[in-house]
Amino acid sequence: MLRGRDYGVPHHLILHILGKLPVKSLLRFKSVSKQWFRSTIDPDFTDRHLLNQKKRDPGFMTANSTCCINKYNFGIEKVVFMDSMVVNKDNNTIPHCYTWLTDVPCDHYTMLNSCDGILCFYGLSLTVFVLNPSTKEYRFLPNMGWYCHSLPRLGFGRDAVTKRYKIVRVLNPCPSHGRPRGCCLVITLDPNPDACWRSIGEIPYVVDSSSPSVHVDGAIYWLTDEIFHLNKSEVIVMFDLHVEKFQPIPHPSCCSDKNRGTMQLGTLRECLCLAQQETECRLNIWKMEKQQQKITWEKLYCILLFRNDLRVGPRFAFAEHRDGTLLVCSEDKVYLYKQNRHVCYVSIAKIGPRRTTAFTESLVTVYGKTLSRSQWR
Repeated sequence: MLRGRDYGVPHHLILHILGKLPVKSLLRFKSVSKQWFRSTIDPDFTDRHLLNQKKRDPGFMTANSTCCINKYNFGIEKVVFMDSMVVNKDNNTIPHCYTWLTDVPCDHYTMLNSCDGILCFYGLSLTVFVLNPSTKEYRFLPNMGWYCHSLPRLGFGRDAVTKRYKIVRVLNPCPSHGRPRGCCLVITLDPNPDACWRSIGEIPYVVDSSSPSVHVDGAIYWLTDEIFHLNKSEVIVMFDLHVEKFQPIPHPSCCSDKNRGTMQLGTLRECLCLAQQETECRLNIWKMEKQQQKITWEKLYCILLFRNDLRVGPRFAFAEHRDGTLLVCSEDKVYLYKQNRHVCYVSIAKIGPRRTTAFTESLVTVYGKTLSRSQWR
């Protein structure tokens, strides 16, 4: 890190101040001087800035893909529609920030859960790209090459040791197409433009295609397919991003006999959480704790629902504000709960089938290109 003085102020103090600013301001300040530019793209500064951003109240990001008519050449183009939201608890409103990502390969895209401000999208025809919507940096990854004749199962997270981001694809067994056992592919997001997918061999688990993956502390977690995994000790599996191995982990005992379609993984307080819809009127959220390699689960929330339109699934996500308010996003509403009691709900725009994830801004790079004005509206 460069050291020096800027306008009579020690540079380390300037970096301390810059580290608390939103991304939009930092992108403008990069042009102040070469020193500021180099400092704000330094990985250590990026990590410190990310830690500060995670101390803020999180928002939600929703996304879906659609086709539309290009008004310039009247051709069909693929558009990924995104909406970032932060709930204002003072007046129960949600300021929206709508954006459209255009000029992407034609495919039906699905968004994974956000990791450190980066979004990962994958299509049915094996197209995968990552995007930092705060910096407008994107990167298309090489085609995965193996058509799996089934829905993709992807995970996205950060290796806790190397600090590199990885995308993991699980190929479930498909005996009719010569794949009696599942296998796994991994690609690392690094400066190498020729990065490619590599196989880590066969795996003994079948991942639930309807349940989104979650990244926590250097590992990706999935719910398993309950048809293939009747063993009650294999409800949740984790993939360690550093050693690149799978293993099952304990889960709340009360969930052993529950339909996995009523459960969904998420994160709260930097820990893995399991949302379990016990009945139409009750939602439980469990938090996993690790103590000396021993895993235990604590019931964090037990929420009584007064409406039956809150359902786990692709449009379901939850986050927690600093004052303890729990936010649950489902369908076209965001519900607010405090001390397990419903406070209110706020309606959000209906934009068709979409995925929802908790989201925090960041400066994290994907070693790609910056979107042009014509690609980002």
